[in-house]
Amino acid sequence: MHKPYILAHDTGTGGDKAVLTDLRGRIVDSAYQAYGLNYPRPDWAEQDPDELWNAVANTTRRVIEKTGVDPAEILGVGISAQMFNLLPVDEHCRPLTPMLSWLDVRSVAQADRLLTGDTPAFLFQHTGNIPTAKDIIPKILWLKEERPELWARTARLLDCKEYILYKLTGRIATDWHGASVYFLFDPHRKAWSEPVCRRLGIPVEMLPPAFPCTDVIGEVTPEAARITGLLPGTPVVLCAGDVAVAQSGSGANADGKAHLCIGTATWVGLSSATFVNDPVKPFWALNHIDPAKWIIAGEMETGGGALMWFRDAFCQDEARQAAQAGVSTYEWLSQMADSVEPGSDKLLFTPWLSGERAPVLDHYARGGFIGLSLGHTKSHLARAVMEGVAYHIRWICESLEQLGLRIGAINAIGGGSASAVWTQIVGDVTGRALRVVARPLEAGAVGAALTVAVGMGVYPNMDAVDDLIEISRVVEPRRECQGRYQDLYHEYRAVYAALAPIYRRLHKVQ
Repeated sequence: MHKPYILAHDTGTGGDKAVLTDLRGRIVDSAYQAYGLNYPRPDWAEQDPDELWNAVANTTRRVIEKTGVDPAEILGVGISAQMFNLLPVDEHCRPLTPMLSWLDVRSVAQADRLLTGDTPAFLFQHTGNIPTAKDIIPKILWLKEERPELWARTARLLDCKEYILYKLTGRIATDWHGASVYFLFDPHRKAWSEPVCRRLGIPVEMLPPAFPCTDVIGEVTPEAARITGLLPGTPVVLCAGDVAVAQSGSGANADGKAHLCIGTATWVGLSSATFVNDPVKPFWALNHIDPAKWIIAGEMETGGGALMWFRDAFCQDEARQAAQAGVSTYEWLSQMADSVEPGSDKLLFTPWLSGERAPVLDHYARGGFIGLSLGHTKSHLARAVMEGVAYHIRWICESLEQLGLRIGAINAIGGGSASAVWTQIVGDVTGRALRVVARPLEAGAVGAALTVAVGMGVYPNMDAVDDLIEISRVVEPRRECQGRYQDLYHEYRAVYAALAPIYRRLHKVQ
């Protein structure tokens, strides 16, 4: 039977999006369900894994019902999800704790220990990466040291996608890309690093078996079919986490192509046929969906998340006005920012609200407004937030190029790229053209769908899907803004250098 549809999910930090696409990745319809993030203690951030699974099941059923598609016409299913989380489960794959979110920084002490002596060089030698407090290794060590009774019951150490795949197929597995974000994986051998696991005291058998991203890992079980509305036996492709499917859904699979995702977290990623990273200030060096490539990516922890924070903390009145005008709060904030001249009258915003990862490993860094005066308005603050994120994107791009990588035009996705004002600011600050992908909010799910298409043999490899991605508009940098932004970018860099030691001292204040 000809099966013309693919079902894919993007299970993010704030909600799950299901998309039904044709075999070219064109969206037929979608469904979305939000869920919560809990902060039970300072520095802790947790999510209920079963709440996430229920969202996946509900959005699957809704999108099938909305379209009226016969589930028998769905060729395959793919799950992509947020990464860098930790979920310990018992021998029956039952969660022993809530999922420790990638935003959780309870493991600062363990992370600091990993960054001393010869340990960073050892980890880099075997995995090409070095962790911060938000990464999985410190979280594992925290669990082992601070919750020994739970550690004794732990059979597997999963990330978000791996639990959802288990609920869908009954199999425990991860993909090579997802494994590489544990920083316990040898990206060249495509296997868990036994030397690293031995040194850190992490039993390798607790880690999920790892396979190529395009492998068909299993089938939808009868129980999952009952909950989701899928047909039992529908093939499930292993797929990959959010960074990899963003690379693919932005049309940047080919060697040397770059993409920018302005989401809650924000990153610049390049597809590279050569593995390269900085051993002192490392980026993400992760396995690509294509087993012959890597993704070299620099991530800032709160890009779109910084504007979300500004909206929630300061813009309740604007949110009401936006609702009355029938526009989104983000569109309203863009209008506010557009009313201010480039440079925000010398107001700088540092977007390090949750520590920083690239191009510095600093889980102590925090955000702030620098240069506030009586003449500044809320509109200045809105623009300064957007510019602060743009300055950091430029810092990442320049640092990636110092590794010998070349960044030309960048394919842009994520919620922030839907703003004409913000993308223009990013183009002006970085001096680079942005090629904004059509339907940028769905790019991750589309990337997952196209991974399924490759896994099911519709296309020979991931490079073949790049031409399927539509570009809606191209943002060219404005030459007249370059001088002002160059001077302010220089001061932005100076602000971090001046404040970095203060952040460390503040952390010690009781």
